[in-house]
Amino acid sequence: MSGSKEVLEKLFRDEEIKRARERFVRYLAAYKVVEANLALFDKMARCRDISELLSAIYEGVRVKDRVLARLEDGVKRGEYKITFECKDVKGTFSVGHDDVEKLIDLARCDPKLVGTVLATLALAYGGVQPTR
Repeated sequence: MSGSKEVLEKLFRDEEIKRARERFVRYLAAYKVVEANLALFDKMARCRDISELLSAIYEGVRVKDRVLARLEDGVKRGEYKITFECKDVKGTFSVGHDDVEKLIDLARCDPKLVGTVLATLALAYGGVQPTR
């Protein structure tokens, strides 16, 4: 099995990495809706090495508290819609230290592939949407 195939296998089959991926994708989807900044996703998909992916992850996570607060307020005001039952917006869309660490560890093998998969899944995620 090639390195890329192994990375994809882990991203989609390894339960711990899969949970980390799902949480990170949900957060990135919230980031996309709240920040309306697609440049981060391009940066993740175009990274050439692990340091570029780390820089993109940092850029996204650096504003996590603001994104989650704006998402929660926006849901209350009706600006954003969550397409599933969600009692804890901040908790559902948050990403934690362990999640980021697992994804970074996997990305050492193929940062471009991991960045592209994360960005693509987040862009396609329909669980949070603007209502306007």
